[in-house]
Amino acid sequence: MFRGFRLSFGNQTAQKPISNMAVELFDSTQDVYVEPGRQKTATEGLPPLPKKQSSILHRLNCFVSVWLLKSIARIFFIVARFFFRPNSTNCPTLIKRYPCRPDLETRTFFPPDYYARGTPGLLPLYLDIHGGGFAICDAQFDDRFCVSWAKRTGMIVVSLNYRKAPLHPFPTATHDVVAVARAVLEDEFLPIDKSRVAIGGFSAGGNLALSAAQLPGLKGIVKAVVAYYPVVDFGCPAAEKLVARRYTDGPRDVLQHVAEVFDWGYVSPGQNRRDPLLSPCYARPEDLPSWIYIIGAQWDMLRLEAQLMMHRLAGLDDRVEHLTPAFEKGNYKWTIATGCSHGFTHGLLGDLGDVVVPKEMREKIYQEAHTWLKKSVLSD
Repeated sequence: MFRGFRLSFGNQTAQKPISNMAVELFDSTQDVYVEPGRQKTATEGLPPLPKKQSSILHRLNCFVSVWLLKSIARIFFIVARFFFRPNSTNCPTLIKRYPCRPDLETRTFFPPDYYARGTPGLLPLYLDIHGGGFAICDAQFDDRFCVSWAKRTGMIVVSLNYRKAPLHPFPTATHDVVAVARAVLEDEFLPIDKSRVAIGGFSAGGNLALSAAQLPGLKGIVKAVVAYYPVVDFGCPAAEKLVARRYTDGPRDVLQHVAEVFDWGYVSPGQNRRDPLLSPCYARPEDLPSWIYIIGAQWDMLRLEAQLMMHRLAGLDDRVEHLTPAFEKGNYKWTIATGCSHGFTHGLLGDLGDVVVPKEMREKIYQEAHTWLKKSVLSD
C-alpha cells in the first residue's frame, strides 16, 4: 500500500543525450514502433525505453527527499493560507466533489459578471490543472490564476485536482483528470458549452493536460491546450536536460535538485518512458487537440524539449538547428518567456509574490494566450 517503504522505484538511466534526441525526434526513415494495445507514435524508429531499477541508496535518497518536500510544502501552504487569507473576490464560485473521485476537490470560477447578465447562457469551459512535480500542491494553488482567467476570458474555469506521487504514480493522475473532467462536462448544473472546451496547466499540469486530452472521454472534445513550461519528455535524463540548456546566464534552475526526485516518484520501474501519455512529445498530432499553445521559460531546463515538440507539430523540422524563440503557424503557437524561470507564473504568497515574479511578463503571456484562444474555442 505504501510504495515508499518497498523502495522499489527506478533511477535516471544513461540514455542518449538531448543533442541526439533532436535528430531522433524528426527521423522518419524507419519503421514505426507500435506498443501493444496502443496507436502508432509520432517518433518513428524509436524502441520502447523502460525505466530501469535504481540502486537502494538512490531509492532511499529519493524516498526521503520526496516525503520531506511534501511535508515542507504542506506546512508552508497551511501557514501561508492562514496568514494570507484570500478576499472574497479570489475565492471560487463553488467547490464540488464528484462520485467518480470523491476524494478530489474541484474548484469552479464563474466570470464576475455572469449573474448580472440579463439572460446568462452557456459558457466556454477552461479546465485548469495545477503543477507541483506530480507530487505536491493542490487545486487551490491556482485560485489567483483561475479568478483572473475567468474575468479575462469570460470562460467558466474549473480547477482540477489529482492524486499525487509517489503513492499514485503514472498513469493515475492522467486518469483522474479525465474522470473528473468528464464529470464536470456532464454536470447539468454548470452552464457549459460543450462545443467550446479548452484545457491547460502549469509544469506537471501542462503535461497532464496534453496527456489527458489524448484519451477517450476528452479526445475530440477538448479543442485547445495551453501548457505553461510543461515536461513533455521523460525519455531524457534530467542531468542531460540541465546541461543542454541554451541559456545559462540566468538564475539557478529551480528543478536542478528535484527533477530526479519527482521522476522517481512518478515513473515506476519498467514503465516505457516514451509512452505518449507520459511523454506527450511522442504523441501523434492526430491524437492531440488540434490547437496547441506552449509557453516555455528561458531559464528552464524543460524549455528545449517543449520547443522541439512544437517545432515538430508545426512542421518546422528544417529549423531544428536554429530553434525559433517564438512562432505561430496554423493552429500551433510557441513562445519563450524571456528572463523567466520555471514557475514564473505563480507567486507563493499572493500579491507579495509579485516582488519576485515578473508580473509584466506574466500578464503579457496571459494576454497572448487569450488572444490565441479567440481563434479557437472563443471564436464566434
